[in-house]
Amino acid sequence: MIREILNFIKLIEKNDLDYFTANLNPTPGLHIFLQLSEQGKVIENSYDSYVFKKNGIAFKYDKEGNEILVDCTIDFAKLEYYSSPVSMNKAIDIKKQIHSTSPYIIWFKKEKYSNTKDRIKEYYQKVMEYSNSQEIEQINLVEEFVQNKLFMKIKDDINYEKIKAKDYIKVYFDVPLNNIITVQNNYLKEKLFVSNNFNISSNTKETFGLSGFLNGANVKKKFIQHQTANYLVNNRIDTKQAVALYKFEKLLKSKPRKLPNPLPIFIEREELNNQVLRLYGTKGIKRFQAIIRDLYENKSDDLTNYYLFNWSNTKNGLVINDIDFVSSFKYKIHNLKLQNVMKLENVLSKSIENVFQFELEILQPIFNNSLIVKTKKGDFLFKYFDEIDYKFCSKTTYLNIMNYRLNFYNFIYKSKKEAVTKIIFYRILISEILNEIKNSEFNKTWEIKEKLNILFSINQFFDKTNKNFGGINMASQIPKYLSQLREIISNEEKHLPDDDYLFAFAAGQLIYYIIYQSQAANKTHALLEPYISKTEPKQFKTVITRGIEQYKHSLNFGHIKLEKLVSEVLGYESKIELKKLQPVILAGYFSNSLLLEKKQSN
Repeated sequence: MIREILNFIKLIEKNDLDYFTANLNPTPGLHIFLQLSEQGKVIENSYDSYVFKKNGIAFKYDKEGNEILVDCTIDFAKLEYYSSPVSMNKAIDIKKQIHSTSPYIIWFKKEKYSNTKDRIKEYYQKVMEYSNSQEIEQINLVEEFVQNKLFMKIKDDINYEKIKAKDYIKVYFDVPLNNIITVQNNYLKEKLFVSNNFNISSNTKETFGLSGFLNGANVKKKFIQHQTANYLVNNRIDTKQAVALYKFEKLLKSKPRKLPNPLPIFIEREELNNQVLRLYGTKGIKRFQAIIRDLYENKSDDLTNYYLFNWSNTKNGLVINDIDFVSSFKYKIHNLKLQNVMKLENVLSKSIENVFQFELEILQPIFNNSLIVKTKKGDFLFKYFDEIDYKFCSKTTYLNIMNYRLNFYNFIYKSKKEAVTKIIFYRILISEILNEIKNSEFNKTWEIKEKLNILFSINQFFDKTNKNFGGINMASQIPKYLSQLREIISNEEKHLPDDDYLFAFAAGQLIYYIIYQSQAANKTHALLEPYISKTEPKQFKTVITRGIEQYKHSLNFGHIKLEKLVSEVLGYESKIELKKLQPVILAGYFSNSLLLEKKQSN
């Protein structure tokens, strides 16, 4: 995997070295630029300063203290990139007052202004160790100016007065960028390893050490050390690998983002990695889904053998959420149709043709907009690894997300079809539907019917033999049950056949009509709970009988269809346990009520 990252970074460097720094904004604070003469002396009257805020817009203050927007042609962000420390623990200034790593660039906080002046001499003594010997004379001239004149000029700068105490002051001297990069590279070679105590040298004098990429030595943490190992370090990398990992880490941390998340790195497929970078960096296609779609349409046979990285930038730093090898990505989905089984108004059946359509049209409603979040602007947030705020979803949805979101991530993004089983799919849908029933008003059925549509339509995709429904494809059977039951309750000679699922559908129709009679002011579908909580057929029929007794004053027993439905349901002996029939009972309950249908005119 390290080799693939190394090759990925080499590819970026070969194609466009500016990819690392393009579109970066300077750090908020005061940025000062000074030119040098041909002799290397600082030109004092070239002093020019700019104030930046978080949005990257440059401005200056006039004598009255008014902000004036200005154009800035100096790429301060690039200069920052090549003069930044690995971490504050690896700062050149051991007192950590000066945060830069170059003799030509000096960073410090405004609040540390006085302390910084006292650290300049020692800082330059140390930074000289990383500098080219041919530049010593020029560096000495820069240091002399810094020691004797720079801080007075900063103090007299009106822009200095306006920045906050916590803001940075960054001073840049105009030298070729290569001079700055050379110093930075020499600094990195020494500072990128976790500790020099673990470094070893080869016969070619190449240094190998413990990687600092999301790693630590843990020397002082005995409780997380290997107590029985006969070695301190089991893997070392060379400096080239360390630098590549460092650049990769900076890309992951970059704001604005420079890589799609998740990120595919194809093994020995330079053209595909190039395409990912081109689509994201040049074409501005930011979502992984759109990038994969483009790759599939142009290289459909090549989406194989890649590492997939998923990460988050948190307040505590970079967190790698997931790294996995994907042997083959399956973009297309075949023979999957989301049908309008429950007859929602203005909803058409549709084919689900790829995994990302599945993600938006199936997962988003299943998890009630809490895993796949559609924002008010119409964008989508994908919270496979984000924190889920339980205040904005039910306890049931929260637990389902926490228990199963990685299963769906693996299913969609890594083509691990075994990650989502028929049991998982069924369990999630049933729990979400039952939760909706507990909390939904009687006249609000959209979300419940939507989930029933998904359950019946998609079940066979995960449950090839429809074991969840006794081998029956309910997406096609539920509409038939409605027609079949209409005939039975309209014809005295017809009766329920030996079909427990049709019985369950009929029971759902009857239960709805019973509850419909309730005159409760705040009627909810929670009234359904006593019926569907029963596991024994006898208990189930008893509850139905009690419901009829409770609302007998409202029920019209001159209603031939009602009397026929009651007799058919109460007279049927079910062999399948009621829990397995529960979804079809709900389908009957939430389908159009046959007992409330208007009589068709002859």
